[in-house]
Amino acid sequence: MSSYWKRFVFIYSALLLGALAAYAVADERKELHLPPGPIKERHELMEGVGKNAERIGNALKANKPEEAAAPAEAIAGVMEKFTTLFPPGSTHPDSRAKPEIWKQKEKFDQDAADMRAKALAFADVAKSGGDAKAASRALWGGCKTCHESFRVPKPGE
Repeated sequence: MSSYWKRFVFIYSALLLGALAAYAVADERKELHLPPGPIKERHELMEGVGKNAERIGNALKANKPEEAAAPAEAIAGVMEKFTTLFPPGSTHPDSRAKPEIWKQKEKFDQDAADMRAKALAFADVAKSGGDAKAASRALWGGCKTCHESFRVPKPGE
């Protein structure tokens, strides 16, 4: 390969990587531009739920289910507040909340209550040394049910 083509490939690769990095940074910042109030608060609350879900997964992978109880209790603890963060009209282009939340508010509230119950049941199983993997399937199923009905998926999800 000639030095011209080597330089061309190098420069093209650098530009492509730079563009991809800029896109990734812009995508991350997009979430940070949510308006203050319930939209931003519910986003931050669910970010915390995601971190606790990751802690549960890590504890189960490490075969230490007792370490998964506290994050599950934390998830359960936010579910009641979560449903209050969807007053009518609290929409935003960067929010992933589907309009079905407001159209099916009773189902949304019930799904959150079910999620709370599943998180507490999982925590009890994790503390008692029961079948935490089976209980986690119920917990993750609760997440999936709500997400499929009420959350816009990210591209590629």
